[in-house]
Amino acid sequence: MKLISILLLAGAGFVAFAVAPARAGERGLVDTTRSPDAKMYMPDLGDAKWTGGLWGERFAVCRDTMVPHLWEIFSSDTESHAWANYRIAAGLQQGKFAGPPFNDGDFLKWFEALAQIYAVTHDPKIDAQMDEIIAVIAKAQREDGYLHTQTIIPQRQGDPKVKEFADRNHFETYNMGHLMTAACVHYRATGKTTLLDCARKAADYIDHLCQTVPADLARNAICPSHYMGVVELYRTTHEPRYLALAKRLIEIRSLVPEDVGSDMNQDRVPFRQMAEAVGHAVRANYLYAGVADVVAEDGDQSLFKTVSKIADNVSGEKLYITGATGALYDGASPDGSKDNGAIKTVHQAYGRDYELPNLTAYNESCATVGYVLWQWRMFELTGDAHYADLVEQSLYNGVLPAIGLEGKTYFYVNALRKLKDFDWPMRWSRTRQPNIKSSFCCPPNVVRTIAEAQDYIYTLSKDALWVNLYGSSALDTAWIDGSRIKVSQETDYPWNGAVKLTIGEAPAREIALKFRIPGWLHAGAARLRVNGQPVAGEPAPGSYAEVKRVWKAGDTVDLSLDFKPALWEANPLVEETTDQLAVRLGPIVYCLESNDLPAGVRLTDVALALDDAGRMTEHREKIDGASLVTLTLPAFAMGRATWKPGQLYREVAAPAPHEFPLKLVPYYAWGNRGDTEMSVWLPLR
Repeated sequence: MKLISILLLAGAGFVAFAVAPARAGERGLVDTTRSPDAKMYMPDLGDAKWTGGLWGERFAVCRDTMVPHLWEIFSSDTESHAWANYRIAAGLQQGKFAGPPFNDGDFLKWFEALAQIYAVTHDPKIDAQMDEIIAVIAKAQREDGYLHTQTIIPQRQGDPKVKEFADRNHFETYNMGHLMTAACVHYRATGKTTLLDCARKAADYIDHLCQTVPADLARNAICPSHYMGVVELYRTTHEPRYLALAKRLIEIRSLVPEDVGSDMNQDRVPFRQMAEAVGHAVRANYLYAGVADVVAEDGDQSLFKTVSKIADNVSGEKLYITGATGALYDGASPDGSKDNGAIKTVHQAYGRDYELPNLTAYNESCATVGYVLWQWRMFELTGDAHYADLVEQSLYNGVLPAIGLEGKTYFYVNALRKLKDFDWPMRWSRTRQPNIKSSFCCPPNVVRTIAEAQDYIYTLSKDALWVNLYGSSALDTAWIDGSRIKVSQETDYPWNGAVKLTIGEAPAREIALKFRIPGWLHAGAARLRVNGQPVAGEPAPGSYAEVKRVWKAGDTVDLSLDFKPALWEANPLVEETTDQLAVRLGPIVYCLESNDLPAGVRLTDVALALDDAGRMTEHREKIDGASLVTLTLPAFAMGRATWKPGQLYREVAAPAPHEFPLKLVPYYAWGNRGDTEMSVWLPLR
């Protein structure tokens, strides 16, 4: 086997290493082919493709609009300074650093999306563009591997006062972590090691710090994308030192001094002492995902016990129905402490159990992406369909809403309710924005996730193909032993539950096809047929239904998931949704927008009745060019008197309700028809 030799700087000297050409199955987005404690692994990049439907449409918009539009923003002299910072650090243009300290990493998230598009399209223009970008990044990076343009630019311009890690919130390790992740994706998409060289240098720099100044490094693990990045580098290079580094990065968090550590950054207590999700939701979700990566490699059950407990806390007490996390603009920690002096502010906070406000929900889009990354890793570890359900829930209702249907406008926060009379000056707009200059982290994070969504459809394990997501798609891939599997999936999911899988090629041995049966289905609502014949047994919601046999080309499996529009309620401990209902069609959460109300009906007057749930009808429509299904159901306009300004309470007056047909749109599509009022939850009449 031919080896590609590379020389990298590690600490004080050069270290030689080699990267072997990857085998089948070793080019997946998250490569767990060799992970001893993972239950499955992903196909190679580009082996799974959307062929139509909702996700096929979204991928096309991502390829044709989202990714090119972000490049226009990043390379603009007025809209962003991210690309200019790299060029200035590389000595290719004059200027000073500008923009937030995490823009280096944000640019690299966009680059990861570009590499994902290339993995599917193999467009030579994209390959050439990536080569040009990598040359600049490599020139901007310091020889010792450090890459943070906010520091490098003034250092190279002769400012002796600028030091590394001078500010805990400079995001140095975050930026280098996204370099590692993007480099692994680029290598798996192209086979080139040019960006991987840079990532190895950055990891070696962090490794040197971990060995020499671990406490300093621990204090600066802001939004630790480098945990996932270092593990992915280990999986790519098979260098044991990187796995040892990943494990050490978790352990050194306990070295953060008491007066510095806080739940804001999840370093108030050592990781294994945690019992619930705390602090800044993006930082938390990145941390938990990185821990799950380490568990997949070394099987540390003490880490798994903690991260599982935290995962249960989120899905059971702190998760919005949209799959979003991080409810509060600002929280306090430790919450309710008797020692007032110990309480610190927490931004973008997880908050208390069941504390899920709708009007002021924060739900940063990056936190949803982080939650997808975390829950996917939990799924790979366990094979538990519950985690795959959560990935689906967040992809449809958390990731997709964050970008406009046209692919050029963005949400930083994702409220579940918006009223024009609530004019409190919230920190972030609840109207879609063409740019978010002060914090452009969410748009590239969302776009890379949409570019990568096809990688989650199927996974492989020994003699088994798992079907995790439903959508029109094709798979042509191989197990690590080289045997091939080729399938096509035809479906109109998520709008209905009819799924047909056709075998194009399969090994001449018994293979199991495993189909996710969503946990939100009713018992008895799933059925399987092979070549038109019913499969014995009743697939259970919240599990994987297995069909095992020797397959041949032309065999078909029909999965029927019987669902229809339904009313949902929240736990009564969620005070904000007491006596309110939400509407779902399969995995899709719906909402009411004010521009769909008849004249004279206010959003705050709309109420639903339980006995009218069965009268909901579905309608295929287009909003801003996107094909989707809207719902119409009976509702009541309560005809209440208008509240006066400053009026906080009043005596109840009997309303005079009248029934009218109410139109609801998918939550991911709201805000694409102007600056409207909106609500996911509606009162029960």
